[in-house]
Amino acid sequence: MDLGIKGRTALVCAASRGFGKAVAMQLASEGVHVAMCARGAADLEKAAAQVRRAAQAAGHPDIQVLARSVDVTAEEAMADFVTAVERDLGPVGMALVNAGGPPAGRFFELEGEAWDAAYRLNLASAAALCRRVLPGMMERGWGRIVQITSVSVRQPVENLVLSSVIRPAAHALVRCLADEAAPRGVTVNSVAPGFHATSAVERLIDRKIRDEGCTREDVLAGWTKEIPMRRLGKPEELAALVVFLMSEAAGYITGQCLTADGGWVRGTF
Repeated sequence: MDLGIKGRTALVCAASRGFGKAVAMQLASEGVHVAMCARGAADLEKAAAQVRRAAQAAGHPDIQVLARSVDVTAEEAMADFVTAVERDLGPVGMALVNAGGPPAGRFFELEGEAWDAAYRLNLASAAALCRRVLPGMMERGWGRIVQITSVSVRQPVENLVLSSVIRPAAHALVRCLADEAAPRGVTVNSVAPGFHATSAVERLIDRKIRDEGCTREDVLAGWTKEIPMRRLGKPEELAALVVFLMSEAAGYITGQCLTADGGWVRGTF
């Protein structure tokens, strides 16, 4: 299937590992120029090298990959990064709005600063990036923004009160932007991953082991018992959904939150 995005430029946040890296690799395999950012410079460079190899293996040796260590919560630094991307790779046609999730914890374990930090990480940073890339997309009459949220958009997750409160607000932003951008040919969507084999999930496992005195096998068995697919997801599976939403084929899908959780959420909508 020709996704119709070859030669375009995509900006991918939190691209050094997990979902961000998987999306960057699939985009490069489709012939898309990729700009990657993350906080950790060493991991980011390793990921960028993998993305370049993925492009070459897919028959796209001319694909350009730009990697820069940037914190998504640093608005001015992110604005400078977008300027550099547009100068070196061309107009940003696709953007993956992505950041690490807020720390685990229950309500009375978390003080005000934790709430402020979660807001800056998962909502304010998303709004700032969209303010920077969306006007150009609307002016050119084409664009795709996909934000990675969490299954907590659909259903609160035990011990993740920050995510369960902030993530739904992040999708509300997506829904509002979709209305404003749709008449100009730009789609804005979010994807809500459930339990996937990522470093973030490994941190949740470590916390449950510490808090409950159980084993890693116990944690995984308990989780997968609640997932109809009976397994954790793979980052590449979520990346395939994201890249489809960025394609020409998904041009009539906007304002949506698509859940990829192996059936964990039991709601009918």
